[in-house]
Amino acid sequence: MSETPSPYPLPQRRERDLSRRLLSWYDAHKRALPWRRSSDPYRVWLSEVMLQQTTVAAVIPYYERFLKRFPDVRALAGAKDAEVMRLWAGLGYYSRARNLLAAARKVAQDHGGRFPDTADGLRGLPGVGRYTAGAVSSIAFGRREPLVDGNVNRVFARLFARRGDPKAPAFQTWAWETAGRLVDPGRPGDWNQALMELGATVCHPAGPECSRCPLAGACAAKAKGLQHRLPMAAARKAAVPLAWTALLTRRAGKVLLWKRADDERFLPGHWGLPEARHLPSAEPGALLRRVTHSITHHRITVAVREAAPPSRTPAGGRWVPEAAAGELVVSSLWRKALRG
Repeated sequence: MSETPSPYPLPQRRERDLSRRLLSWYDAHKRALPWRRSSDPYRVWLSEVMLQQTTVAAVIPYYERFLKRFPDVRALAGAKDAEVMRLWAGLGYYSRARNLLAAARKVAQDHGGRFPDTADGLRGLPGVGRYTAGAVSSIAFGRREPLVDGNVNRVFARLFARRGDPKAPAFQTWAWETAGRLVDPGRPGDWNQALMELGATVCHPAGPECSRCPLAGACAAKAKGLQHRLPMAAARKAAVPLAWTALLTRRAGKVLLWKRADDERFLPGHWGLPEARHLPSAEPGALLRRVTHSITHHRITVAVREAAPPSRTPAGGRWVPEAAAGELVVSSLWRKALRG
């Protein structure tokens, strides 16, 4: 299928009709998610950060544990890095946790514990991009700001029969312009959530359930029989294989852990096992296990080998009781390497 121009501008009457239909459907069918119980900006922001590249089902228990431990932004701002990372363990994409803590501290120190109430102000916080700023400003503060995520891309591609790779710059420019035009001025936060809800629960990636869709009568893809062919799939990137050798060194009931440098390409700042490159004088011994782990488009295979303890503790290393290693090691890659 070739690229076609955008169907915009739409008559205002049609825009109002789309808004009425979608918001009525949302009011009747939205899921009872824990972050929807309040429009508190801290809770909205926390949920949006956690939901980036992570499913709702996976996020819910983490969100509830975080709120129990850190009920407001000041509580999070005062937390120790290690505790935040430990609570985040298993959720992946750990830069989100580091940005979460940095943003909380900035809100507490520079904004008196109150989140900026505009999209531009929110984008001044670490880790807050266009999408998160649009979500928090519209949901928490009622600002007429758009947002675009994977669900919105999919709904728009089908609703307007838009061809092209959804990740391509031209498509993204169009999607953000479309979102900005359509966002409901009276209920911007509900409108944005309704779009995402429709994509998550009805307009699925594998195929839309048109019989349940409140916008089916206005959907250009359905009218043209293209609803199962749009959005167009982007070419998949082949996973890049990487091979690491990690050393498991024990002494008197303790294991040697290594804090990865902040400029490491993978898992910067994380505690894990030292790689052979970190201890060049160590002689890798018997193979204990191999573990595999995926990070972005990389498939990492780690050969875990025994090694004799070094004569002195290297800079970057720390001897930790083996039973307590999990308090420092949060990445699932290194947890698998430690435990098999």
